[in-house]
Amino acid sequence: MSINNDFYRLWQHDNGTWYIIWSPQGEEKTNARGTKRISTRTGDRREAEQFRAQFIAGLNNETPKEEPTIAELLKLYRNQHGVNTRSLKTIDYHLKTLRPFFGDLLPSHVSNNLLKEYVAQRGVKAGTILRELGTLKAALHYAEGNRWIERQPQFIMPVKSPPPRDLWLKREEVVMLIEKAKSPHIALFIKIAVSTAARSGAILDLKWDQLDMEQRIIDFGRGYGNKRRSIVPMNDAVYEALLEAKELAQTDHVIEYNGRPTRAIKKAFSRLCESCGIKASPHVLRHTAATWLVMDGVPLSEVARLLGDSEKTVETVYGKHSPDYLRRAVTALNLTKNKPVLQL
Repeated sequence: MSINNDFYRLWQHDNGTWYIIWSPQGEEKTNARGTKRISTRTGDRREAEQFRAQFIAGLNNETPKEEPTIAELLKLYRNQHGVNTRSLKTIDYHLKTLRPFFGDLLPSHVSNNLLKEYVAQRGVKAGTILRELGTLKAALHYAEGNRWIERQPQFIMPVKSPPPRDLWLKREEVVMLIEKAKSPHIALFIKIAVSTAARSGAILDLKWDQLDMEQRIIDFGRGYGNKRRSIVPMNDAVYEALLEAKELAQTDHVIEYNGRPTRAIKKAFSRLCESCGIKASPHVLRHTAATWLVMDGVPLSEVARLLGDSEKTVETVYGKHSPDYLRRAVTALNLTKNKPVLQL
C-alpha cells in the first residue's frame, strides 16, 4: 500500500475541525461508511496539513512492542517535536514535574481522578497546572498522531483557567523604560514592540532582510504553530530607530548584543522594569500596544489583523478599553430618554 496524501485525505467537518480519513482496505470510497478518521484538533488548514504529515511519517516509525509508558512518550515528544519549537525550555521545565508523577504509568491510566491527585500534590497556582497538563495533553496527542498509541485518553482539566490579567503600561511608563535602558538593544526592542504589537519571539527572530526600509515594511515571517505573525508598516519612531541600529549592525539579526543575536531578553527587561518601579514582562508590551490602539478608537478588525488574532479574541480581551464600549447599549437604558408624561 502506498502511503501518501491522496490516500490519507483531509476532510473538514461542519463544525470547522479538520479530520484525516482513509479506508482500511485501501478501497476508493467517497462516503464515511467503511472509512476511519482521526481529528487534527484544529480548524486551520495549514495546521491540519502539518498534523497529517506527522501522522503519515508516524506510519513509517517502528511501533513499540508494548504500550509505551508516559515517560517514553514525553521523551519522544520532546526530542522529535519540542526541539523544533521556541518553547523547548518550557517543555523541559514541565517534564521535570510530569515525569515523577506520570512517568511509570501507561496512557490508559490517565483519568480525571488522577489529575486531581496531581493538583493536590503540586500545590501550585491554576495557571501553572494548566500549562503543565497542557504539555502532557500535547504529548499524548502527538503520540496518537504518530500511531504510538491507539487513542489518547480524554480528560477534563482539573482546574479552571484564571481570569486574564489586564496589565498594560501608560505611555509615560514606556518612555521611561526607553530612556533608562542602558543597552541600546533593549531600547530598540521596546520601540519595536510598542510600535508593531509583535510577540517577543517574532522580534528576536527578526532579521534585516525581513525589513523593506524603502517601503517601510516589516515582515515578521510565518511564526510557529498557531502563533501567527503579521506584515506591519513602520511608523516614524520605529523607522528612525531601525535606521540608526542598521548603521551599527554586526549581525543579520535586528536585536543583537555584543556582536551576537539576542536569544532571550526577559531577564534584562525585568531588571530594567525593577529599576523603574514598573511591574511588567516583555509580553506586556504587546498588550500595551493593543490597548493603546483600542483606546484610540482603532477598529477591532484592524487591531486583530495587526496582532494576528481573531476579531472575537480582540473584542473579548480588549473591547472594554474602547471609548464606545457598550455606550449605545447604556444610552438605550437612559431613564431620561422618552420620559413618559405623567397624567394628573
